[in-house]
Amino acid sequence: MRTRTPSPLRHLLAAVVLLSGIAACSDTDCTTSNTAYVNYNIYDANGNSVSLTGPVTVTAAGTDSVLINQESNLQSMQLPLRYTSTEDTFVVHLSEVLFDTIFVTHQNIPHFISMECGTGMYYHIDNARCTRRIFDSISVVNPDINFDANEHIQMYMPAN
Repeated sequence: MRTRTPSPLRHLLAAVVLLSGIAACSDTDCTTSNTAYVNYNIYDANGNSVSLTGPVTVTAAGTDSVLINQESNLQSMQLPLRYTSTEDTFVVHLSEVLFDTIFVTHQNIPHFISMECGTGMYYHIDNARCTRRIFDSISVVNPDINFDANEHIQMYMPAN
């Protein structure tokens, strides 16, 4: 004797199978689509946007990570912050001997992204400073870092 699965249970089973298939086919890259970046812009002493003629390389201090590699006419940068620390250090290289170090102190603010991606991180910048070898000064204009494209930090070249 053969028993039949009740109709509502069969529909529920079919829905679960369908949703599992859709989730398995998801092409979401949680790392790249859910990383909040700090947006830096470069200005002259008068507040006009300028470019570093290059080539410019930006590294994360204490690691072998190259974040920007030999880019010319650099007017702005997008750099990530580490969620495992509350201070990040970046080195902006114009040559082997001409470089500046940027220190960014921040708070890490966890937020829920999705079941698939879990928790991401927003940030609040407490302070930013530089060693003043290339840049004359640096200022935080928008301390809250999320997925927006707002300018967060302005870097000023010296008046020459």
